Amino acid sequence: MARTPEAVIIDPDLGTRADIKRALMLAHFTVSGEAGYGIEAVTVAKEQVPDVFVVSAEEPVARALQTIEALGDALPDTPTIVYSSLADAASVRRAMVSGARDYLIKPVKPEDLTRAIYGVMGQEERRRMRASGERQEAPAHGTVITVFGAKGGIGKTTISTNLATALVRATSSTVVLVDMDTRFGDVAIMMDVAVEQSIADLARRVGEMDRDTVRDYLVRHHSGVMILPAPLHPTEWRNVTPQQITKIINLLAESYDYVIVDTPGTFNEIVAVTLESAGLILLVTSMDIASIKDTALALEMLQSADVSEDKVKLMINHSTAANTLREEDVERVLEYKVFWRIPHDLNVATSTQLGQPVVITKPYARVSRSISDLAAALRGTVTEKKGFLERFLGH
Repeated sequence: MARTPEAVIIDPDLGTRADIKRALMLAHFTVSGEAGYGIEAVTVAKEQVPDVFVVSAEEPVARALQTIEALGDALPDTPTIVYSSLADAASVRRAMVSGARDYLIKPVKPEDLTRAIYGVMGQEERRRMRASGERQEAPAHGTVITVFGAKGGIGKTTISTNLATALVRATSSTVVLVDMDTRFGDVAIMMDVAVEQSIADLARRVGEMDRDTVRDYLVRHHSGVMILPAPLHPTEWRNVTPQQITKIINLLAESYDYVIVDTPGTFNEIVAVTLESAGLILLVTSMDIASIKDTALALEMLQSADVSEDKVKLMINHSTAANTLREEDVERVLEYKVFWRIPHDLNVATSTQLGQPVVITKPYARVSRSISDLAAALRGTVTEKKGFLERFLGH
């Protein structure tokens, strides 16, 4: 049985120290010691030699920062997590400069502590393995974005094809779009490309493939997007295994800046591995009640699988002009913040009939501007104020 990680709490306030101790115990960690700042903290740390320090930092923070530095000097292999009511960037930066590995805003939940502790412990183990030569240097890895939704007909493929195109057009990034829709697989039709080889053909030989040979199975769209099409016949998915899909996604991520994965409106083993492989999940819902209900179930499923909220971004796609709910109602019902909204735009249907992404056929349409701004946000690029306002106000 794996050993339970041990933590030492550093907090001069006995009340908040007790709260953190309860949270740690609820998260099934062992509290091996407690102390205030300064010499007391270092003495307890050397006596216990824990797996992690959990340190409070409140104004005035100088004493806390000095203690964090002293703990780092005393036990450099033990990571420190700070918790505080100070949420401004300057406070976070000062804690990180002093040696903190993570920073939690109060009130601290047990699940937040769990993720933070295992996260910093994992970082420390990887650092130790690199220093000892046990860990080989991993190849560069692009960002895997899985476009997911618990219901069909809500525009996931439209978002996937246009997002991939917008990423290529706005930057020099390389993008591959993977059609993982095990029921319909419409990417090739919506991008107007011929399917000669599909993901099923690649899966049969993926054990022989490397990051270079995998490209032989891709189709190039004139926009620059590379496409791995779905099979023409859904029955071909029967021989594709989750292990093969994981291998394919990893190979593509070693060659491309972005891997966009389009998924079906259902949940199966294939979809599960695309979610596990993703660095970012765009969870799409429309505004009808059935889609909201299914999205609530999808969020529960992701949370039960311990998928971080930072990884899951909720998107509202106004796929029709009729809305039965307001966006604030969606956030209230789902208890989840909406990351992005795609406005309803008749240009989408016209572009689909032409077999081209709307960001190409109508680049200045409302929907095109919204998706282009989304691509910029995912790249970490600040959008113009006008695009920001249009995104939220729909003008």
